[in-house]
Amino acid sequence: MPLDLNKIALENWRNDPNVAVEIAKRIQTTSWAESPFEALLGKGYDRGLKVHIVEGMNPFRPRLRPKLTGDGVEGNADFETNLDNFEILSQTMFPKLFGNSVKSEVKQYQSLKEIDFLHEATESLKTWVRESRDNHISTALFNDCTNVVVCDVANGFKDTATKASVQDCTRELVKGDVCNVKAIKRAIFMARTGERFNGEKAFPIKPLRAERKNNNGLQARVYNYAILLDSYAAAQLREDFEWKELQKMDKRGELNNLFTGFLGVIDGCPVIEIGNWSLTQSGLVSSEVSDEKYRKNICTENHKKITPPSYYNDTTPYGMGFLVGACGLIIGGSKTPKFYIDDKQDIGRKTICGIDNILSIAKGRFEATQGTPNIYADTDFAVIGIAHSKE
Repeated sequence: MPLDLNKIALENWRNDPNVAVEIAKRIQTTSWAESPFEALLGKGYDRGLKVHIVEGMNPFRPRLRPKLTGDGVEGNADFETNLDNFEILSQTMFPKLFGNSVKSEVKQYQSLKEIDFLHEATESLKTWVRESRDNHISTALFNDCTNVVVCDVANGFKDTATKASVQDCTRELVKGDVCNVKAIKRAIFMARTGERFNGEKAFPIKPLRAERKNNNGLQARVYNYAILLDSYAAAQLREDFEWKELQKMDKRGELNNLFTGFLGVIDGCPVIEIGNWSLTQSGLVSSEVSDEKYRKNICTENHKKITPPSYYNDTTPYGMGFLVGACGLIIGGSKTPKFYIDDKQDIGRKTICGIDNILSIAKGRFEATQGTPNIYADTDFAVIGIAHSKE
């Protein structure tokens, strides 16, 4: 959507520092509104993309409080006889400063031309902010998956019970292994039961929470996961007979007003088309994204291991979709970016507009603060990959 600057007195930017502040706020709001990841965004523990506001560049530690698992006490027993284990999980994240700028042509000192440049510059920088941030979200989702479902042309999904790693699973992918309903249902089942790709038990993934109102105005809570697919997987899914049958029973409109623009629903989980990352747009990572480009768009400090596209499969073109639950992704950043206007360039003949933003993005991968081993250690907290051939 276009950036709305109508109520900002752009012509007063030299004398009013609030002009640049208001532009930055509009860029932040509009860039998120245009992002396909916006539906997952929030500060609560039930959001797929959990936000932490940070103002400085110091490392920060987002925390997670798992549920209590003790039996408690009964009757006249003292609390001290059976204290529960109160554990706080956390991970360390390292913010980085991201910025970009554009320079005008030689100006003729006409106010109309200057304002036109401000309009065009802010629109372009808004798009850059969104695409840069979306690409960092995509690389974080894609990086070092610890659980995966691999699509299969014959059975819907491959039997990976004997595989030792996710990489071993994804390298089984061949042409014809397209995305389908069975594979997505398999990922949902694994999330709900806490099952890994090799059949080992881990922990159930906490679902997202969406709130809606029924026809009587009473509020109900709907619990589910989000399924994120690129455009190739979405097209493959539309050709699946089971998918076509499922959508005949799908309830849309106000019943799913949190998730806008989704393809449909599988087992109560909305399927959202994110698009494909290319030279001209942001989207989910596929084998077509070069390893070099991938490394330039990931916060390397937030990941112990970097797995570029060639890591999962270097012989078969493929894409990767994702099941995302609560706290699947963690994002830390400043509340709003900073916007700059400088008309002193080239001895005053040109103007530069720039923007920078503090940002840190990673998958939720929490560990116990006490240092004791736990089932969450070095494991994606709420993300399961869905690998498919790209065709």
